[in-house]
Amino acid sequence: MTSLAPHPAGRAALVATARRLAARSLVHGRTGNVSLRTDDGRILITPTGADLATVGPHELSVIDADGAHLGGPPPSKEAFLHAAVLRARPGARAVVHTHSTHAAAVSCLNGLDADDALPPLTAYFAMRVGRLALLPYFAPGDVGLADSAEEMARTHAALLLRHHGPVVAAPGLDAALEAVEELEQTARIHLLLHGTDHAHLTEEQRMELSPRSPRSPRSPRLARPVALFSALAIKKALDDTVLEAFTSTSGIEIDGVYEPTNVLLDRIEAGARPDVLVGVTGALEKLAASGVIDASSLRPLARVGIGVAVPPGAPDVDIASTDALVRTLTSARSVAYSRTGASGVAFARLLERLGIADAVNSRATVVEKGFTALAVLDGRADLAVQQLSELRFVPGARVVGPLPEGVQHYTDLSIALGADAVGLPEAAALLRHLTGDAARDAYRAAGLEDPRR
Repeated sequence: MTSLAPHPAGRAALVATARRLAARSLVHGRTGNVSLRTDDGRILITPTGADLATVGPHELSVIDADGAHLGGPPPSKEAFLHAAVLRARPGARAVVHTHSTHAAAVSCLNGLDADDALPPLTAYFAMRVGRLALLPYFAPGDVGLADSAEEMARTHAALLLRHHGPVVAAPGLDAALEAVEELEQTARIHLLLHGTDHAHLTEEQRMELSPRSPRSPRSPRLARPVALFSALAIKKALDDTVLEAFTSTSGIEIDGVYEPTNVLLDRIEAGARPDVLVGVTGALEKLAASGVIDASSLRPLARVGIGVAVPPGAPDVDIASTDALVRTLTSARSVAYSRTGASGVAFARLLERLGIADAVNSRATVVEKGFTALAVLDGRADLAVQQLSELRFVPGARVVGPLPEGVQHYTDLSIALGADAVGLPEAAALLRHLTGDAARDAYRAAGLEDPRR
């Protein structure tokens, strides 16, 4: 695999999970495997013979939904098992398979219930694992296991392979890791209690812990993707790594709407209600005052300045000073900028302040919304002006640099929960992720700066 291997955030998340499995002694030697279904339907999986403690992102294999090898090194010989489980569970993204000691020991016991191999000894087993199905013995690598696993996985997220070990499917890698760890601990408790007089949860108690129960500690939950409304300024960072990292680990799906803040405000005025909103700080402060978003969750996210881009291969242009910028803008065949975006509004005001509005606008390419750098690629303009992070979103356009500091305009961005999303764990999780250190690193890489404190 090259450094340009697809799904970098998913690869990083899968490798992090593999290493956590090794660090927690849930795998040993070169046993165990982990997989992740990506947005394009392909499956990333650890390669055959991998040491989960040291496997790297570019060492992962890629298979299709039927388990066929598509790229990278040869996949785990149990790739067919992962593919079968993911086919059976369309809501799952991640599968973890281990040979963990206590679960493997339970798989060797006689008298197990094939539909419920481990009794619900703890509340956390009932919440994170549910019912553990027991599958008959198949030799390692025997593809005959696929049919049996696929059939049982339709009704069970966790399987126990006879004389082998557990297989757990979950919406994301974090939940899969939690489930396989809880399964191992419950197997250990079961072996400690084996042959003794002990109790376990009643069926009623178990059902109350189901995520579908209104009395579950994990309720309420969204039955749909989290609705994210975001200004275009952070779209590149979100698309490149941030959202893939979130969905891979959490399993929470995102329904994203990316528009200039003014367009997002029009949607909200028409009745739309995002769960999480990213936009220009002043606009969000007004929404908080009106109760549309939760004021207590409002926090600064980033700031971004305006820059200039030119077509690929175009000669350098001088924007190092205000006078140089004026000469460059007034001599350009056409300058592209946005009518509705924050950068376009600020740039229009700058043209008036510099006294060159008529000269530039008489041949400007003014786009209603979207990425202005597209206009230098298709020939409509030879200069594009927009926020630096938005210019960088367009492959091929060459970013010359930011406007001179004396005429620079910074847009401050903030983030908040929608008022109706308060108390929803998925929305809160997304907000935490978008304000975390890894996300902020991605914003900086995309041309944004840290917010002013």
